[in-house]
Amino acid sequence: MRFILFLLATSSLFYACGSESGGAMQTTEIGNRYQLFTANGAGEKVQPGDFVYFHAAMRTEGDSVLFSTRDGGEANLPVVQAPELTASKDEIGPVEDVVRQMRVGDSAVVRVNIEEFPSKPPGMEMDTVVIYDVIVTEIVSEEEFTARQEVLQQEAEEKKQVVIARGEERRQFATQVVKDYQAGKLDDQIKVTESGLKYIIHEEGSGTEAEPGRGVVVQYIGQLVSDASIFDQSFIRGEGIPFQLGTGRVIRGWDEGIDLLKEGDQATFFIPSELGYGAQGTPDGSIPGGAELAFYVELEEVQ
Repeated sequence: MRFILFLLATSSLFYACGSESGGAMQTTEIGNRYQLFTANGAGEKVQPGDFVYFHAAMRTEGDSVLFSTRDGGEANLPVVQAPELTASKDEIGPVEDVVRQMRVGDSAVVRVNIEEFPSKPPGMEMDTVVIYDVIVTEIVSEEEFTARQEVLQQEAEEKKQVVIARGEERRQFATQVVKDYQAGKLDDQIKVTESGLKYIIHEEGSGTEAEPGRGVVVQYIGQLVSDASIFDQSFIRGEGIPFQLGTGRVIRGWDEGIDLLKEGDQATFFIPSELGYGAQGTPDGSIPGGAELAFYVELEEVQ
């Protein structure tokens, strides 16, 4: 579960506990400093081996919130397995350590000296302390957590098979769109942005609008406009590509195009080479230099 602590150590979190004046500063047996707020707590305290669902936030001493797990919604809560009581500071992080002191509904403020980090998190170059605000939402046994994971895996596999089954029909549709584009049949439907990105929305969804900084999941079919050949697609894998919008993790044409959509939209982007892979193309040669690209996309999820 160390990945959870990596997230918490490199991101920002929500201000869960409000004022820090509600409790005295305490120190765990392995030296982590925290304040515990128990007014809303209930049930038994976390036991070693339990799985703990929680919301968390990371902020500066000046209360600038850098990241909040609430941004991901209730369906994407972090979860950590409570370590054994004998776990040392080298084996667990400060949030893991403090969580094992808590009950459902308890909240805590955890203070960590930044000098303990390998490097200072972005935005905290002038700070000496990082503050984590944590609130426990649910505690389940290892058996219950395993059962939940099995259900989620089954649901994911069923969803994957549905996507794969749609693949051939989507590929035929995407190929026809490119052929119609080549023939000029879509000229009256295509919109063009200032950068030169061309797009057409085939079907509108009703979900959350995409915006820079938010996580998205996109199903896609990528084609060369020159001959409508497919060079990449997600449908054959049954899983869309997840990424954070507006951070340069995809080509410019995608960052700009997905930002125009909302969850549930189906669209095609016609991307000039300068918004795609440029004059060089891709190293493997699947996309030649200067190629105009067509991407049929379905914005599956906005997180």
